[in-house]
Amino acid sequence: MMLLIMLLYTLDDYNDFRTTITPENIEKLVSSEKRIVLQAIREVGTAEWLNKARDNIREKLTNIERGRGATIYRITNSSRPEVYIRIVDRNGRLLLSDPVIFPWPMESPPADQGNITAGKNNIAWLTENKHIRVDTIITNDSDAVIGYLHILYVAEYSIITQIQSTLGFLLHIYDSVFFISLPIGIACGLMASRYVTRQLQRMNEVTERWRQGDFAVSIALPNDDVLIRHSQHLNEMAQDLEMYLNLKQDLAVSNERNRVARELHDTVKQKLFALGLQLATAKSKPNVMEAAREHILEAETITREAQHDLMEIITQLHPAETSDSAFYDRIGSIAEDFRRRFGVSIEVNHPDSARLDAGAQHQVLRIVQEALMNAVRHGKASKIVIAGMTDRDLTRVTIADNGNGFDTAKKMRGFGITSMHDRARDLPGGTLEITSAEGAGTQLTLSWKDEP
Repeated sequence: MMLLIMLLYTLDDYNDFRTTITPENIEKLVSSEKRIVLQAIREVGTAEWLNKARDNIREKLTNIERGRGATIYRITNSSRPEVYIRIVDRNGRLLLSDPVIFPWPMESPPADQGNITAGKNNIAWLTENKHIRVDTIITNDSDAVIGYLHILYVAEYSIITQIQSTLGFLLHIYDSVFFISLPIGIACGLMASRYVTRQLQRMNEVTERWRQGDFAVSIALPNDDVLIRHSQHLNEMAQDLEMYLNLKQDLAVSNERNRVARELHDTVKQKLFALGLQLATAKSKPNVMEAAREHILEAETITREAQHDLMEIITQLHPAETSDSAFYDRIGSIAEDFRRRFGVSIEVNHPDSARLDAGAQHQVLRIVQEALMNAVRHGKASKIVIAGMTDRDLTRVTIADNGNGFDTAKKMRGFGITSMHDRARDLPGGTLEITSAEGAGTQLTLSWKDEP
């Protein structure tokens, strides 16, 4: 890791070195000091201004910086630059030479001052990517030439200097990084352990609820990859377990229903059949029929109704698919039975179809029977209208009568009404609404969602 950091740091500094050491950047720095050089030439008898001009130029060129803040780059990171400065007056008299002995590019006489354009600097590479020479005219406020400034700038990228700089930087930040990272590492470790412990505790709470049979809850998936996989596996296991238990429960319920259906078919149904035979035999005897004709006929009717109800219970316990027409036909049969038994006018309207399995159909028929019985016995109704309709996936059956009605705020807790509400809740999306008022009849509205 340290080698990688050093390599990246070195490459970045090399790129900064190449973009920083350019003739244009050197010219800008030199131009910023022309006013001080002008003052030094004017006061040639005072060495203070010459030294100040020399020190300022060397300071700026030796410590070239680029960028700001944390991204600043200094040329001393990658090189040990050298600055050679020479100042002469307009007559060519040497005023300052620092150092006294110049390297070979400056051993020859300075560039011909007559070839230097006023107001401009002559700047060029003497050796590519190493020596830069700057020759500039120094003028006064009237643009009169009073002297010349010659600079040789030597800066060469040094891998040794770069390595020393990088190592120094790393050693400088090592202690800070170590002392900062130590508490951060401890804090991160504590937070991570607390996070994992909390997630495992949540998993334990959810699995405990699964053990108690509540599969509605699931483990919330955290952002950690490992915990995500474990949470997904546990959630999938809970779903599989819930499905298995539901299948097992459904199978047990189905087996029990089949058993009860067989028992009813083989016992109660056979006894009702035998009772019907006995009534038929009694009807064949004139003396018996003459003495108890009304009671025998009523008993025969009740026997047929009991057989019909028993077949509905057996069908519910051992359901089979039923058609839409059969559903409304059975409502019509119930209405016809009430017409015959109680002499009440019942109108059945069902222009639409409804999809119901045998179990749901049984619940609706029982609600219809209870509503008709309440209308006849308690409401003393003489006319009842049963209407069925389907709007998209919602089926609605209304039963309205012209009976006495009742105050719904006082009489909504009877067993019959409670039973109808319970049966309505067993339907898919089922609801039951009862509206009534004393002397204004009663309307019952049953609604449920059609499910194919």
